[in-house]
Amino acid sequence: MKRIMIVAFILLFITAGLALVPDGRAYACSCVEANAQEKLKTSTAVFTGKVVKKGGTQIFSPDRLRAYTFDVDTAWKGVSAKRMTVMGNDAGSESCGIQLEKDQSYLIFAYQNKMDNKLHTNLCSGNVSVDQAGDALKLLGAGKAVSQDDFGEAGYGRSWSFYFIIYGGVILLLILVSGWIWRRKKRA
Repeated sequence: MKRIMIVAFILLFITAGLALVPDGRAYACSCVEANAQEKLKTSTAVFTGKVVKKGGTQIFSPDRLRAYTFDVDTAWKGVSAKRMTVMGNDAGSESCGIQLEKDQSYLIFAYQNKMDNKLHTNLCSGNVSVDQAGDALKLLGAGKAVSQDDFGEAGYGRSWSFYFIIYGGVILLLILVSGWIWRRKKRA
């Protein structure tokens, strides 16, 4: 009798659990519709460019971010270099994720993230392949053609943090070697 009661309770919980599971898929991402001019006003950077580098997904980031580096062709707003890096949410479209392909050109609407001070974009930003951006490009009007000459040599250079790490490592290595030599002379 006790076994029958246990089996009955297990079946009851399984049946109740199945009844509570929704029938369809739930989508967490919903975007506010806006045209290209409205997105231009609310975005930090707007440009067309070709994806020249597709970084790896930061799997330990809660947003699953991926860095996309663009070779910028035309700018409407917020472009500070010929090469721009934009962080994209690499999760699926149900989480407003975006998948951009290397060697493809896109119209990008990016915003400045207050947490890491980097440019970010997602499914709701309004990014579109340049091939499909005809109407949006007409609404934006003529942008400014971007060339490396607009930014000098710094556009392709490395950031100050890269040089800080390299020079700091060299200085630390020199200090360690000098200390080792001094210690050996002291023992002799």
